Amino acid sequence: MPTLRFVNTGTQVEFTGSVALIEMEDHIMFGCKSGNCGTCAVRIVSGGENLSEKTDREHRLFELTGETDPAMRLACQCKAYGDAVLFEIN
Repeated sequence: MPTLRFVNTGTQVEFTGSVALIEMEDHIMFGCKSGNCGTCAVRIVSGGENLSEKTDREHRLFELTGETDPAMRLACQCKAYGDAVLFEIN
């Protein structure tokens, strides 16, 4: 069973199939939930290949903020299909 592990808290969440990270409200802080604010920014420590592609909203927000780290994602825009390790920024 795939697992999301949160480095900040040591929490692990198992899921079946796939999971939208926006469903992880108990583990990630969200603001607008639409890719506009950046509150839900996470750094992918490992397992990036098991996540959906970056959306246009992520590209736009990170361009506006000057964020260039390819491991940065917005949890509200991201879906996991397998194991991943995340570090919540906020």
